[in-house]
Amino acid sequence: MRTIAIALIVSLFTVTTAWAQDAATWRKVVEATPLGSRIKIQTVDGKRVTGTLMRVDDTSLMLKKNTRLPEPAVIVNYDRIENIERDHGGMNWGKAIGFGVAAGAGAILTILAIALQLD
Repeated sequence: MRTIAIALIVSLFTVTTAWAQDAATWRKVVEATPLGSRIKIQTVDGKRVTGTLMRVDDTSLMLKKNTRLPEPAVIVNYDRIENIERDHGGMNWGKAIGFGVAAGAGAILTILAIALQLD
């Protein structure tokens, strides 16, 4: 019984240390990111927030959401972060290809309709 209790205490200490290391790691990542950068955050409870990095301190970061209507800034603690990505605001190539195909098909159908009316 004593061995089980000791193993349980050691495993709890290990898990707590791992969480502390994650928070410290996320803090280093955020501190290396320039203020004003667009980032995507996923929290441990599954929420996703995309916004502009406004402030960084020892325990949390402040993020201004990228929304159409103004919303207050969100403060996220480092120990609640599951993943952080830098949002480069790149082109969504799937949408671009879809628009291109649709425009091409529309142009071909228009030319076909004009050709059929000339007969």
